Amino acid sequence: MEIDQRTVADLANRIMQKICAVCPDRNVDATCDRQAEGACTLMAKISPAAQAILKVDSPYMEPYIQALRDEVCANCDLRYADGSCAPRDTDNCMLNGYLPLVVEVIEEHFGKKTELVAL
Repeated sequence: MEIDQRTVADLANRIMQKICAVCPDRNVDATCDRQAEGACTLMAKISPAAQAILKVDSPYMEPYIQALRDEVCANCDLRYADGSCAPRDTDNCMLNGYLPLVVEVIEEHFGKKTELVAL
């Protein structure tokens, strides 16, 4: 399924805006030095993750979140050589705390409320 790159960029931007609004690394004036310096750990991962979300053909939330997680985890600096990830089930996973925000963006994009199934 071919995905329009503008749609990918739009979804990625909306996800990053939600995350940046609550990111502990942002400055008091809401600017972000890490993002400007290219040091944001999520920035490079969100666009491919947005593409993965848009390729999911399902009305339920779990596959969208799973596609996002798979894409982010595949590029995570904390994964093991075998692809497994210990931080995923802990507070060290950079995505865990932001999942509710990502769910909001996905629901807004697809225009419906869906249930988030435990992963």
